[in-house]
Amino acid sequence: MASKQKALDVLFNDPSISAALARVNVFVINHYSGGRDVSASLIPNEDFSAQTSYDPLMWLEYVHPDDRAETEQAWQAIVQGDSDVFEGEYRFLVDGEYRWIANKGTVINRAEDGTPELYIGADRDITEERRLRDLLQAEKERLAQLVIKDDFLNIPNRRYLETKQSQFFIADGRTPIAVLVLDIDNFKQLNTDLTHHGGDEVLHTFVRHVSTCLQPTDILARYGGDEFVLVLPKATLDYAQAKAQSILDAVNSIDLSAMGENLSISVSIGLVHGLPEVTQDFWTYFEEADAQLLLAKELGKEQIQSKVLG
Repeated sequence: MASKQKALDVLFNDPSISAALARVNVFVINHYSGGRDVSASLIPNEDFSAQTSYDPLMWLEYVHPDDRAETEQAWQAIVQGDSDVFEGEYRFLVDGEYRWIANKGTVINRAEDGTPELYIGADRDITEERRLRDLLQAEKERLAQLVIKDDFLNIPNRRYLETKQSQFFIADGRTPIAVLVLDIDNFKQLNTDLTHHGGDEVLHTFVRHVSTCLQPTDILARYGGDEFVLVLPKATLDYAQAKAQSILDAVNSIDLSAMGENLSISVSIGLVHGLPEVTQDFWTYFEEADAQLLLAKELGKEQIQSKVLG
């Protein structure tokens, strides 16, 4: 008790110590039966004075509602004696404005019932730091999207398939998937007849028509050139085959007459369906679908060739 009183005399009654603590945003709270002593808190003194009895959760009223539940959970560990050290980041009401605050503190003494009695902590305003952090994260996400996106056609690219397969390819032996490889028939000749500019327009038209057949969960990616990959997560075989046929029909309906006489477009599709095992990855299915695509080309193009992986 004597050591505690000595600490209180220094922390609350020594002006130089109090001023030093305030300069570095350190605050001290001493709870006792008749009330409390507070130094340099972000909470206005009049708000503390209005509280006649000790409420260790009172300060949470100043925490932003969206941050309150998580902050209260961490603070309850202090109140209940599960921990003596508190650390958190949250928005806190300061002079009528929510500011981001980083707080770290510790219990120095507890009362006989275990509740915090003497507590010391430090508040740091990190509002600008959080703003810059959020901007940096947004820029990182933007750059990440550029890496995995085909800028020309505005759809995912091969890099997406390589880096994001864990999000759509579940290899647990129970979850179905269909992988389709699509290739525009005779595109090289179309590109020659129409010049590269016309070939680019054909690619945009192709993607637009294929996209009309897709659901939000379907993933269309450009593998390279005029070859595309369509991933149908959790698709049944019937669904995948019906989807392939709808794409075949949609591409056949493309009218290229405005670009030149006797021009037409079709697509060949290789389809693989199965329940991926833990020993398989996306590329196992891609290679099988690509082999089915080659078979479709060999058999005359403008068709679907399918395989079910056991």
